[in-house]
Amino acid sequence: MVSTVRGVLAVTACLTACAAVAPDARAAQQTLTASQGSVRATVTYEAAHREPGTRPLTGLRLAIERDGAKLYEAAVSSSHCSPCGLESLADEPLKLADLESNGQPDVVLGLNTGGAHCCSIVQVFAYDPGTMTYRVTERDFGEPGVDLIPVGTSRQLVFRTGDARFAYTFAPYAYSGLPIQLVSFEAGAFRDATLSYPAEIAADAALYLGGFRAERRHGLGNGLIAAWAADEDRLGHGALVRRILDREARHGLLRSREHYGPSGHAFVQRLLRFLKRTGYG
Repeated sequence: MVSTVRGVLAVTACLTACAAVAPDARAAQQTLTASQGSVRATVTYEAAHREPGTRPLTGLRLAIERDGAKLYEAAVSSSHCSPCGLESLADEPLKLADLESNGQPDVVLGLNTGGAHCCSIVQVFAYDPGTMTYRVTERDFGEPGVDLIPVGTSRQLVFRTGDARFAYTFAPYAYSGLPIQLVSFEAGAFRDATLSYPAEIAADAALYLGGFRAERRHGLGNGLIAAWAADEDRLGHGALVRRILDREARHGLLRSREHYGPSGHAFVQRLLRFLKRTGYG
């Protein structure tokens, strides 16, 4: 069931960009390209396999051309991994997207530190007309992963991820719900924009409530209803959250399988304290 939840969470963006992998899988150097308008970005790396996956790669370099002139070329580096792997932002690790809605396509590169459950890094290369080059800003999105999606009536592009603080807190990782987080890129910085998109929060809440109802009788729903409660609290529905939690506790449906955490009203009290401490309740 959780695979269904994760699958629904992985929403792909419709971007005017193209990407390709060099067809010769036997060659030492592999290539990814993406273009939009007059901007073209190329990533090269050395690997024995066609698909980059999340394995660390050697010789990882990025070049950016604008109007046919090469304005940026350097080895890809990060403070979080060396060497890094390439991680798909839902479909391709290299994208061009107008993140700031200013008519200037930014280069978006998805990286991965490797290792179990970790860690997604996003680098944004934004054009600086003053210096006629690209400045890089990066963010560690951690274990939940990240996707680039259009949201709202304006179809603004934002990074979708989840709140990793909920992982393992009320259930094993596979049954932990991670409340939605939407991160924009504005004025050269990543910013939390979640509250600007209540419809996306509501959809996330509905997803987790459905997951809870499917798993509660197996004692595997507490992690999912915790994420639902966080989403609903963000929407200002605190009274609803407390009413539903109390009802489920009275009916004996807030059980924790193999005593991973508290059950019933003890779970409710722990969850409410956690929500308040993390800025939801």
